[in-house]
Amino acid sequence: MRLLEALQAGLRAARVPGSVAAKVVAEAEAVLETYRIRDDRELLSLPDWNLWLVVNKSLLSRLTRILRSEGFCHANSFLVSAVMLLDERVARLVREWVKARCSADLDPCCRNPPCCNIA
Repeated sequence: MRLLEALQAGLRAARVPGSVAAKVVAEAEAVLETYRIRDDRELLSLPDWNLWLVVNKSLLSRLTRILRSEGFCHANSFLVSAVMLLDERVARLVREWVKARCSADLDPCCRNPPCCNIA
């Protein structure tokens, strides 16, 4: 699945250690299993609201939280960027999500752009 490959590529680019990367990928696989998404076609055929729920709320929110708690906040920008490369519609939804989180001051990464730079 391209989504998992993108996440792994983002984690490698950010030089996240294997143990933390494995935790992030396992969480991503659990999210996809929860929604019974088996391939890219199923993911990208979801209506906007469901795609937002899966990618932003269930996936990126959890994964960025794991990276912050493990001390790899800088990897969030790599992860978000990698996911945005999957599809223009995904990219649009992720941009809106990041903008909303930062404008509402919900994400500590927004206050520390050199650390995360996801805005």
